[in-house]
Amino acid sequence: MLLYHYSVDSYRGDKSLINDYARHYQFAEPYILALEKGRDVFDAVLFSTMYFSRELCNLKLRKYENYQKDAVEGIFEYVRKTQFASDSVSRLNCVYYCDDIDAAKQYLYEDCLKDGTFTREQVCLLEVGVDESRVYRYDQQFYNLAMEAMEKNETDAVFEMAKRYFSKERTKEPLIEILCDSPNEVVREIEL
Repeated sequence: MLLYHYSVDSYRGDKSLINDYARHYQFAEPYILALEKGRDVFDAVLFSTMYFSRELCNLKLRKYENYQKDAVEGIFEYVRKTQFASDSVSRLNCVYYCDDIDAAKQYLYEDCLKDGTFTREQVCLLEVGVDESRVYRYDQQFYNLAMEAMEKNETDAVFEMAKRYFSKERTKEPLIEILCDSPNEVVREIEL
């Protein structure tokens, strides 16, 4: 099956893409381990990372407080592993795709180019062959709602959004993201 992936400053002409290229798992792992010990431990880790993240920002060692995103990813992975392990793909160990070139270009524009974070020279669009049996489609709106809940310290709502995400529910206006963890093969780079 052919799908489309945009890459930011990471594709170097390799024959395949790496699941978790940016090594996001390492940032979510403390939250996953904390949840395995219990909700109180998770809360302690969350508040500790909140403090350290803010300290790093004050010292100008970091631009943004990323602990909320890492916590949401940790909750999503914990919910996936404990409730949907046999019929899901990890957000932390996959490559994200689009069904068609136009959707991939739209994501690329919205995520990378619209606000000037990256230049056209830093991004590329790829056509990639994957194993269709490992392709999962989820509604990203649930993830977005989880991020909003975490910003308000509404952790219970994050768990609820993770369940809805991995159960493949759809919102009224779904924003479908495709996750696949199969081996893959880059077929071609597409001109932008």
